[in-house]
Amino acid sequence: MARSRREDDDGRVVADMSGIEGPRLLLPRMPGKRRDLSPPPPAEEEEQEARPWEKDRDALSPKDRRLYVFAALKAALLIGAVFLICFGLFIALLLWLWL
Repeated sequence: MARSRREDDDGRVVADMSGIEGPRLLLPRMPGKRRDLSPPPPAEEEEQEARPWEKDRDALSPKDRRLYVFAALKAALLIGAVFLICFGLFIALLLWLWL
């Protein structure tokens, strides 16, 4: 069976999908044949050049790292509190309009 070719199709491959497996519908938890399609790990020299921000990973002391974590947690809780207050005011407005 010959494939039909459109006039504007030049036959080039844009993305090779031959290594992609479809989802397993009948037995999704059974291990199947898996191909290792991940790229090989880079050499140490390339990794250091590619990620210059990780040169001084241990530059922060544990105390400073803890302060950064708690500051981020405090900011997230503040944002969450603002959303809860707005949601509560919206419900109160709807109840006031309903009654």
